[in-house]
Amino acid sequence: MKAIARAFAVVVLVALIAATADFMGFAGRAGRTASDDPEAGQADAVATLTGASDARIIEGVRLAEELKLPLLISGVHIDATTADIANIVGASEASIACCVTLGRAASTTEGNGSEVADWARRYEFKRLIVVTSDYHMDRAMLEMKRAMPEGEFIPHAVASLKVPANRWYTDASTTRRLFGEWIKYRIAALRAGEGQAQALAQNPPPA
Repeated sequence: MKAIARAFAVVVLVALIAATADFMGFAGRAGRTASDDPEAGQADAVATLTGASDARIIEGVRLAEELKLPLLISGVHIDATTADIANIVGASEASIACCVTLGRAASTTEGNGSEVADWARRYEFKRLIVVTSDYHMDRAMLEMKRAMPEGEFIPHAVASLKVPANRWYTDASTTRRLFGEWIKYRIAALRAGEGQAQALAQNPPPA
């Protein structure tokens, strides 16, 4: 019994170390906010995912205008209008109506992935800049790639945490936000992995 207990304790300790390292890596990636990406100028379009902060929308509109690219705002509330978006970003309603697509189908990050993929395929966009919050980027990119494996996605993260992600341990609300998002990301990764396994089982590669 003692040997079993020791073996179990070792397994738990290894699992805790692995989980801690994975979380630290996740927090480190969340700390890399948007910067001037040389590949951004080669993109076909911009996709912004809505969330708790309007900063995502503001940055998406700014970036699309700067690069002169089409913009999809995914996850817009069903009752939101172009006038509402114009008020958020401080632009004219005409400038939003002419150049911005408001996606209303998504209510989850998984839904964002499907909505962005549908829009990109409709207009034959292959390279998209994805704008979302820093802590949300890993899960967003995973769902984009799952929904559109043939697409290329360039992350453009918006700082949304109370303190920088690499200093998460100094603020309880930031710690909770990051830890909760890490759990969601890991669940999404597991689901994506299961989906890929099922797809391979149904369509095995040629021998």
